[in-house]
Formats: sequence, structure tokens, C-alpha cells
Amino acid sequence: MAQAQYSEKSVEKRHAIVRRSAFEVRMDILKVTAEGCTRPTQIMYRSNTSWTVLQENLESLVESGFLRRGLDQSRMEYAITERGSAIVRDYLNLIELAKA
Repeated sequence: MAQAQYSEKSVEKRHAIVRRSAFEVRMDILKVTAEGCTRPTQIMYRSNTSWTVLQENLESLVESGFLRRGLDQSRMEYAITERGSAIVRDYLNLIELAKA
């Protein structure tokens, strides 16, 4: 009987987890890059994403013109573009307006 109660509690915990939307994940990646993280591993840890999710989103952000990719001594690096900076700035302003 105690085991049944435990499993009910674990089900409640799983339902309490709020997941980020794809948009929120991309905004987090852009914010971290705007703060100066350039290497994929740094971006992954600071934006709290998995490697697979990060790679898919980095590719999408580069193709959309929000990030640019470059090499530094055979290491891949990413930098935010002016277009990316503008969208982060607008996103943060929108968040502030929503809080008010």
C-alpha cells in the first residue's frame, strides 16, 4: 500500500514540471550568447539544454541570422548578430511589460 502512495506522489511531481517552449529555449540560447558565452559546451550548460537540443537550435538560429558561426583554433564558436541582439532586447522588454 505504501508503494502505491509513493507512485502517486511521483506522478504528481512529474505533472508539476513546467517545460520550456522551443521559443523559450531559443531565447535562452540567444541570451547566454549575448552575455559572452561563445563555445557550444558553455552555451549548453548556461542555457540548461541537452547537447542534441542545443545543436538543433544553434543550426536554426544560424540559418535565421540570429547567430553566426566561426572557428577559433579549430573550435567552433558562436556570436550573436545585431538581429539576434535586437530580438533578445525586444523579448526582455516584453517580459518586463508582462510582469507589470
